[in-house]
Amino acid sequence: MAGETQVRALGESGWTVTPVLVPDRANGLSPICDDHTKEALQRELPEVDAFVAVGSGVINDLTKWIAAEAKRPYAVMATALSMNGYAAANVAPTIKGIKTLAHARAPRIVAAIPEVVASAPHTLTASGLGDLIAKPVSTADWRLNQLLGFDTFEPEIASIVDRVEPMYLGDPAAVARHDPRAMQALWEALVLSGCAMTLHGSSLPASGGEHLISHTLDMSSEVDGLPHDLHGRQVGVATIFVAALYEALLAIEDVRFAVPHVDFDPKRWGAAAPVVEQEVRKKRSVMDQACEKLNRPVVWAEVRCALRPWVRSAALIKQCLRDAGAAHRLSDIGTSRDRFLAAVRVCGWMRARFTCIDLAACAGLLPGIEERLVDRWLT
Repeated sequence: MAGETQVRALGESGWTVTPVLVPDRANGLSPICDDHTKEALQRELPEVDAFVAVGSGVINDLTKWIAAEAKRPYAVMATALSMNGYAAANVAPTIKGIKTLAHARAPRIVAAIPEVVASAPHTLTASGLGDLIAKPVSTADWRLNQLLGFDTFEPEIASIVDRVEPMYLGDPAAVARHDPRAMQALWEALVLSGCAMTLHGSSLPASGGEHLISHTLDMSSEVDGLPHDLHGRQVGVATIFVAALYEALLAIEDVRFAVPHVDFDPKRWGAAAPVVEQEVRKKRSVMDQACEKLNRPVVWAEVRCALRPWVRSAALIKQCLRDAGAAHRLSDIGTSRDRFLAAVRVCGWMRARFTCIDLAACAGLLPGIEERLVDRWLT
């Protein structure tokens, strides 16, 4: 219905509109943002002056990606508060079987009709909260990258969501009720989170180790031919785990960091194995540099001190998700304990970016601590 309304409104404004419906996949599952879907749409689409996405995560990312390659502007009419990528210039597609990051262009217009997003299924709204609640962890990972010399860090961008954050974190039950003020705050925070990524030029302000866990769950599901849950719901659950991991890390005073040994298993990654293997080689170099710096005198003490203000407790994050009616256990996202543990153990190698997952591996906490944290917080 939202699409029909948009087509009619554009037509009444003088535009010639060619509506295109993104089909479900051959197996009946919902469409995904990957290179095959993008190329199929490109073959179908006519030459246009602009693109308009009417939908949420997958539709927005596909439209943004296609518009960037066509060097055309695009706008998005959101139909659910399900993710924080509406205003981002990045796309998170699957290319050659691996979840990756592609640079595109931010939309000219981001819009939503309050009645439409309020009527979306609550699982979608809760997914948006899950994506957003990763901010403390992703910001800590971003700060970690700056401390280790891998990136810059801008506190102003890191704090861009802070103004509206209390309106939904302070009363998560209001999100469960779809209270108008909470929904407005959630919408603003999702848009501002995307703006933060655009301003920085990467996904670091909103994506850390918790996102790698979710991406790995997606990829392993594709390899095994199994469905997976919504991105934000998986991210929310993974954020609880990573927050607990950060708490364990920051409690350590003296540690000798070392690059862990890894036996690369191509069967785990399916068709994406060659691409992941390249990332593994890059990650080893990144880990070497990180460990060399972390082992210098007083550096770890300085890192602990700098990260602590950004990290929130696993208990707080779990309670917020639970009170909002969002996923906060493995059973909520249809993932077994073994599948989640497997994702935690290998997710750090799928991308060269250094995160708390890698920090824990270099500190000797992973593998080893993950079973205890999962059993305490996610079962």
